[in-house]
Amino acid sequence: MLRAIRAGLERVPGALKDEPVLEEVAEGYDPATIIRRYDPDENTREVSRTPASDGLQISDQPTIAFEVPPALTDADVWNVLGDAGDDLKRLAQVKGIDAYGWYLTFHQRARQHGVYIPADRLIVFALQAFEGVSATLERRLEIAFYAILRHELFHFETDCMAANWELATGKEVYWRGRVDWHKELEEALANAYMLRGFRHPEGNLRDARGSYQALKDFCELQPSGYRDGPKYARSRLSYADGCRDLSFVFRCFSEDEWTIDSDALDTLIFFPNPFRIDWKRCPIIIHDRIGIIEALGIDLSFFETITGIVELRSFLRAIGKLGSRIEAIWVRRKTDLARSVNLTALGFEKWKPGGRDCYSVRLNGNYRVHLRRDIERNCWIAENIGDHKSMGHG
Repeated sequence: MLRAIRAGLERVPGALKDEPVLEEVAEGYDPATIIRRYDPDENTREVSRTPASDGLQISDQPTIAFEVPPALTDADVWNVLGDAGDDLKRLAQVKGIDAYGWYLTFHQRARQHGVYIPADRLIVFALQAFEGVSATLERRLEIAFYAILRHELFHFETDCMAANWELATGKEVYWRGRVDWHKELEEALANAYMLRGFRHPEGNLRDARGSYQALKDFCELQPSGYRDGPKYARSRLSYADGCRDLSFVFRCFSEDEWTIDSDALDTLIFFPNPFRIDWKRCPIIIHDRIGIIEALGIDLSFFETITGIVELRSFLRAIGKLGSRIEAIWVRRKTDLARSVNLTALGFEKWKPGGRDCYSVRLNGNYRVHLRRDIERNCWIAENIGDHKSMGHG
């Protein structure tokens, strides 16, 4: 889809530019750099190629997991960060949450477009924004990632909205908008989309008590525009009206070419879906610029599919005792995992009581499977299966 959009923009004079970009980007040449790149169009085709057993809906955000050494404290992290932490705090007073991550537009050809989240900035954001949240450092890192990602994904959605205006009018509006840009409105809506994910949580954001209020308080301390996020996050209507206003701004950039009565057009339709932004269409780049993850002994896992599952003999004996119906469900779930771990029906999550690299998968309303990631052998091991209570899920 995105490939087709960019091909269409090639035929719109001035829509795509080769000139250098202002945002920071990661090249990935440093051996310590963690780069997650993929072709969103190819990824989407891969997910849709095999039919799922059920639960066709993809989760609102990707699956990411952190493993933090048990003895590591917030004070230890600040000590390793040193002056970099204080510098980021000051930068946030000017750039808001964009001090911790950024989005690079697909309207440029020079570099890899997508959401960029540097590991050091992610860690600072987790410590700063969620300082008062009663949660482990691992959990604060996870929710910090989702917060930054949701904000930056709104910029991707705006990128798509501008492209839709360009494809509809045949005239460039994105770069014109960068010159005369209503930045404050876009940043407010980006923060609103971030907040809405925590106010109406699903999937990996469900067990994040106190995070919404912490983020709301953080937003209100940000610069002009950013601080208005809570106002637009109050209701679906206020958020939708804000998106309409932003889309209308871009409509005005092409006004000399647009003849339809504005009262007859709902400008919200130029957003693909501002209420549930399709993160699978946007590359997500996590990079460790200064080697902070290695220095702190933190392990970061970010993956989309699971294949090559090895079933232990004890697992085969246990599932054999549950009967052919459960065995058939497990076969379907393995197919689903090969499509995407983010299918909501899977309930895929890090299972921390199981120790390092242990994950849980939902078979149905009564049964779960525990998988362990074996990095050395590059495979997944099916260790145990049972009902929710016996597996410790209560």
